[in-house]
Amino acid sequence: MAAAADWSSLHQDLLSRIFLLIACLADRVRASAACKHWRRVALDDPPTLPWLLTPSTAGISCYRIFGGLDHPRPSIPGEVHGARFCGSFPGGWFVAAQHDWRAHALLNLRSGERVPLPGRVRIPLYPIVLKCPIVIRVAATSAPPSSGACVVAALTSGLTTLAFWRPGMDCWSQPPMGIVVPHNAQDLTYHDGWFWAITPAENLVCYKPEINDGDAASLTIRHLVYKSHGHGHHQMTTTTPTAPGKAVSRYLLPSASGADLLMVKRFVAPARGGATLRFEVFSLHKEQDGRSASWRSYPMSGRLLFVGRSCSKAFDTGHAGSPGYIYFLDDVYPRGPLSVLQQKVYPCVDTGAWDCSRQEIKRCLPCSPPSDSSPCIWYLH
Repeated sequence: MAAAADWSSLHQDLLSRIFLLIACLADRVRASAACKHWRRVALDDPPTLPWLLTPSTAGISCYRIFGGLDHPRPSIPGEVHGARFCGSFPGGWFVAAQHDWRAHALLNLRSGERVPLPGRVRIPLYPIVLKCPIVIRVAATSAPPSSGACVVAALTSGLTTLAFWRPGMDCWSQPPMGIVVPHNAQDLTYHDGWFWAITPAENLVCYKPEINDGDAASLTIRHLVYKSHGHGHHQMTTTTPTAPGKAVSRYLLPSASGADLLMVKRFVAPARGGATLRFEVFSLHKEQDGRSASWRSYPMSGRLLFVGRSCSKAFDTGHAGSPGYIYFLDDVYPRGPLSVLQQKVYPCVDTGAWDCSRQEIKRCLPCSPPSDSSPCIWYLH
């Protein structure tokens, strides 16, 4: 009788190929825990997948898909403890509110760099100009602050619900009169040279801030509107199957290739206390050959999506036949996304992954105590 194979000594090259074929991150974590050799191979060249950041006043916990809570941990300065995180961007950048609701800054948790953001927005009211306090709900950026192409867009609360800033400006700028500004946008992202905001009715409003010639401290803003229902602007249709659950959140993100704009719809089960039930994914198809713009079902085979408010990111596994997964955070509140500023505690329980093939939720992310300062967020390092 042949002796049992010693799987712990499997050749590193072969083991690396096996890990690449495991699309589900939860399964990869379980496989890497088999022995020290498997874990070492899994960590040798890990993909640049997001980390899960759970902030609080007491400290910030980090969860790495490969390695869990303890290995390794990024260095996080103590001054950001208690900050409310409003968005994250590749390279380790975050928009955060520190110390009080209006002390906003761009923070880089990799380098420790901090770029203060103005605390006021300029609102022209002829013949005067008001400078009013600004409170950011979520924010997205077009490029790192060191780039001449950097513009930050923010969904805000107060006298204005949308504002823009670029380095050199002493105040945020609101869109001029005549430009559509949604008061209830659920998410914001940057794609293909435009900032895109989505409403609960699945209307899209996109903005292209441009630097004025000879005046780097001001912006000209172009905009387009894609409407799901009714007439005017660019009318859209949505193709969606009939399935259970109540749609409560929509997230926007570019596809992994950057070619498509994706919308992820999150459904909850009200009868189960509002727990997440399922997800649907669509891509935007613009007008072509006389046909109106539309949201069309997006194939998820071989794809991974990490979704959250202004912190979403898409990845391709490189294996078209492998299952697709959507990793999600606990950011659904009883009064909707706009109530993030009124939250006294931010839960971190309704997290996990949606298996697009089996149509089921996997609770594979760690549950943490409620935060007293910020929703959990993806760290796009």
